Amino acid sequence: MPVNYIAMKPTHIIAVFKVLTTIGFYFLVITTVVFMFFSLINAAGNKSINTSPLKNNNYKVISFSDNKGTTAIKYSDNKQLSYQLLQNEYYVQINPSSPFGYYTMLLNFVYLLLGIFTLQTFRKILKEIQLEAPFTGKIVRLLKSVAAVFILADFIKVINYIIFNQYLHQQMPTLGFKLQSEIGSGFIIGAITWIVVAIYQRGVELQTENNLTV
Repeated sequence: MPVNYIAMKPTHIIAVFKVLTTIGFYFLVITTVVFMFFSLINAAGNKSINTSPLKNNNYKVISFSDNKGTTAIKYSDNKQLSYQLLQNEYYVQINPSSPFGYYTMLLNFVYLLLGIFTLQTFRKILKEIQLEAPFTGKIVRLLKSVAAVFILADFIKVINYIIFNQYLHQQMPTLGFKLQSEIGSGFIIGAITWIVVAIYQRGVELQTENNLTV
């Protein structure tokens, strides 16, 4: 006996995405508030780096030095970071009360804000979409904003990679630490979104011409 599959209508799909983006948006807002609250408490409490309740100060780095060290936790001279060997990989923890700890806290906050902005923009796009007239200039502008955010996020990653590695070199110059970071996905997604924008922009022009003809 053949099985009947019920295909979701476009309106239902849009409705599902509206719910998902709304849930994601408010979840990220709450996460950002909680993150900033505990980050400020953590920084103001001047806790030692191995007793920090938050793990957002932990970073994975690669050592390009011949000194392989041991698996024990070690500390820099001024106690601003700790590190632990995993073959040639280390987990570096930044002291949240140090100047660089404030920098990493601010950077994470910026990333969270970019995420909130992206989800809010997607919510606006889904709210703006109308199946009878799907191509609008407002959606084009919103898609451009999304593309710009992805590119900006990767640009910030590049700048942070340079700053972070410089800091690591100042703290532990003999170990040749380099931050492990995924760079490039934001540029690729941003470029793809710009291509979608160009196609969508053409759809807006054709729809406008069709409306004038009618």
